[in-house]
Amino acid sequence: MKGRHYWFSSAWIVLLTLIVSCGMEVFIYLYPVIYRDFDPTSDPTYNYFSFRTSDERNMDEAGDFFKGFEIYYRLYNNSTVAASDRSAINTKNTDTPTQAYTYLINTKRYVRLLCDSRGNTVPLLPAASSNRKISVRLVPYVDQVPSIVISDLYDQPMEQFGTPRRSVVETFTSQASLFEFDEIGEGDLDVYWSSTWDDVNDKKWYMQAYVMAYGYDSSYKPLYSELFYLGMITISER
Repeated sequence: MKGRHYWFSSAWIVLLTLIVSCGMEVFIYLYPVIYRDFDPTSDPTYNYFSFRTSDERNMDEAGDFFKGFEIYYRLYNNSTVAASDRSAINTKNTDTPTQAYTYLINTKRYVRLLCDSRGNTVPLLPAASSNRKISVRLVPYVDQVPSIVISDLYDQPMEQFGTPRRSVVETFTSQASLFEFDEIGEGDLDVYWSSTWDDVNDKKWYMQAYVMAYGYDSSYKPLYSELFYLGMITISER
């Protein structure tokens, strides 16, 4: 629903790592994204991701470790399968959040969203001192092209960050790395292939994604926050 807030109790924030220093246990927390502007739909007006970051709280409470945000995604040709995976991931994220990231990438095989301006650099979205609005569009609409746009919370664009790219065997600059219907296929690294399309006469791909805060501890061990579901973008055959 547009404008819906997704608030999580701090009691559920993921415990990411334990450091033993001077005989005292110090816990490092990274705070997840908790707000998206709407639930994406196949309506071209809302067929993109839009969320707000949690930079300020992470910088205030874990500034030495917090580095930014990562987005992980998977492509499906069957929305029922996508919904089943979403349910399983969300359950894991709620019940055992410390295992959610590993479950996402190892069991459900989600992969990193890339951007032409960042290449394979981690994280996708570097940390900032203030919270920001991030828009990720994969499908062209009117004068809007595929892009990642960073704005302030008053919707004033701050940066045209770049073009979103797929994690594929080919390089991120190749044609195959674009989120275009004809470039996506069975056997691709980022695809869950089902033998049954939703509608064989109106084929669609569904890109489902999660965002998480990212950082690392003093030994450079990666840290990830609780997952936050961004929604699902529809890529139609054109």
